[in-house]
Formats: sequence, structure tokens, C-alpha cells
Amino acid sequence: MTEVAAANSYGAHSSRGSSSTGAKKNTELGTDTFLQLLVTQMRYQDPFSGGQDMGEFMNQVAQFTMLERVIKLQQTLEDYVASQAPVKALTLLNKTVEVMDENGEVRRGEASKVRFEGGIPLISVNDKEYYLQDIISVETAGDSAEK
Repeated sequence: MTEVAAANSYGAHSSRGSSSTGAKKNTELGTDTFLQLLVTQMRYQDPFSGGQDMGEFMNQVAQFTMLERVIKLQQTLEDYVASQAPVKALTLLNKTVEVMDENGEVRRGEASKVRFEGGIPLISVNDKEYYLQDIISVETAGDSAEK
């Protein structure tokens, strides 16, 4: 199974890069390769060899159908998680957050602004913008940090 692009719980693109596109290309390549092998196998199959080849063929078709459904389910899940990112980002406004900067250091401050760039939320903390998945904890008034 390919890596789910929703490795973080928000589905936003990382400032460090995303492997979602590469995973989709590998999946599509696998699907195309499977279909090519299946067509080649059917082309050279001996129709007089008995029913065993047909059983294997039906098993392969069933596996391919299952693979397609899993891929569609994964894409639906990725789309849902990504659609929740703006809502999650807006709920952080005026809350104290801790973020991991590009150097791996933890910074603490109030989420003062949310800006969307290509549908991806960027949260301003101490006048610097961070991606949603860079936030490692959120603190509400009177509570200890949520992780």
C-alpha cells in the first residue's frame, strides 16, 4: 500500500516537500503495468488448456478491482483531510501554539493570522508564517498544551 499523503493529521503540504505526487505516479504505473501484463497473458493463453487459467484470470480481475477501490478510498480520504485543513487553521487563531521551525527549533507564540496560499493555510506566529503541520502543540486559555 502506498504511503498516505495524510501523514500529518491536517493534509497540508509540508514546507519540506510532499511525497503524494510520487506515490500517485507509482500507483498509476503499477496499474498500467498490471493491465499490460493481464492483456499479454490473455493474448497468449491457450483456450484448450482447461479451466484453471480462467480461475486465475478471475482472481486477478478481482484483485485489480480491489486495488482500484483501495486507491479511490485513499484519494477520498486524502481529499477529506485536505479539506479540513482550512477549518483547523482557523480554529487556531488567538491561541498559543508551539511550532517547529525549519531548523528544528521549537518556537512559541500566538497564532495571530491565517493566510491561504493555493488553498494551503499558513499560520502567522510571531510575525512568521508556518505550515499547519509545523504546529506541534496548541494551548487554550487556562489549559495545558494539547499535543
